[in-house]
Amino acid sequence: MKVSCLLGLGLILVSRMVFADAVRQDSYIAFPSLNKQPTYQEDVLVINGAVNHQAIEPLFRAYQEKYPNVAIHYTESNTRHLYEQFISQPNVRPDVMLSPAMDLQFKLANDGYALSYNSPELVNVPKGSHWRNELFGFTYEPIVTAINSDILAGDELPQSREQLLNLIRNKNHLLDDKMGLFNIEQSGLGYLTWAYDGQQSRSYGRLLEAFGRHQARLYTDTSSMLNALLKGQIFIAYNLVGAYSYQWSQQYAWIKTIMPTDYTTIIMRTAFIPRDAQQPTLAKRFIDLLLSPEGQHVLANQSGITPISAKAKGPYSRDELSKLPHGIFRPIPLGLELLIQTDDAKKQLIYHEWDNAMFAEPNNLSQ
Repeated sequence: MKVSCLLGLGLILVSRMVFADAVRQDSYIAFPSLNKQPTYQEDVLVINGAVNHQAIEPLFRAYQEKYPNVAIHYTESNTRHLYEQFISQPNVRPDVMLSPAMDLQFKLANDGYALSYNSPELVNVPKGSHWRNELFGFTYEPIVTAINSDILAGDELPQSREQLLNLIRNKNHLLDDKMGLFNIEQSGLGYLTWAYDGQQSRSYGRLLEAFGRHQARLYTDTSSMLNALLKGQIFIAYNLVGAYSYQWSQQYAWIKTIMPTDYTTIIMRTAFIPRDAQQPTLAKRFIDLLLSPEGQHVLANQSGITPISAKAKGPYSRDELSKLPHGIFRPIPLGLELLIQTDDAKKQLIYHEWDNAMFAEPNNLSQ
């Protein structure tokens, strides 16, 4: 029996803990070692991440094929909860942290929580994709808009933010309670991408007003928004993770995914090894795989996630992404400027503006 089959059979869903609060939703999954059940603690690599486990599993499989004695314990969380759990539980730190909330990951590294590791595989990825040998970007992913085409009724599919605003204006009350976006106060990724829109987009204020006026629904993750789109609970979902949205568009023809042509925000998923990781050697091997041509090839071919390396070839590669209609790609830089968004005063300003638009009484909204 092939190794991959053994792994597939060995995958054990140990527990699923769903809390009443949708933000605090974790999935814990154990991937047993390929050769045996672990008998020593050093055989277990603990990874906490805000990455869909189906997307990251091919990378876990590649790791275990190189190190068949290692089991992987993976806990999947919302980006904000992942960060808060890391801060609040110093005695149960993982060996690796994975998240697309670049600003929160950067803050943890800058605050001294990350172990420095000069991976020999850094030569394989762009210089701007890592910071101080502590934080490592390993993907290159667009933030997109998804639309249930039933709302169009013969109208053109909007390609830019201006065209999206025109559609919202034309459909007017048909879109009351029928648009979805991240709750920026409960999603780290949602906050990051919305704050970046505030710096880049001339339509930022009008979009916020339109979402508020039409009582947009708020979500904590991309999958929840896509589910709502599929069920017809909403018709427009704004600022989703492109990797997941494109997969749904391939499966359901009426869900259209758009990379806005005015500009397309690009995020990196980032990884770091906590300074107090129990298994730093196993963690360093995982970082090496993430950044290596082999690991980037796995992402480009098996995960649905676009790798950071432009050299990786496959259906999810950067080459293939660039062939789809898009605006100017604007990657969010992995640098000190990310700290501005984590500053409490800056955050409160953005929250205040958001709350005024999203939770205002209808009579107080401009018409």
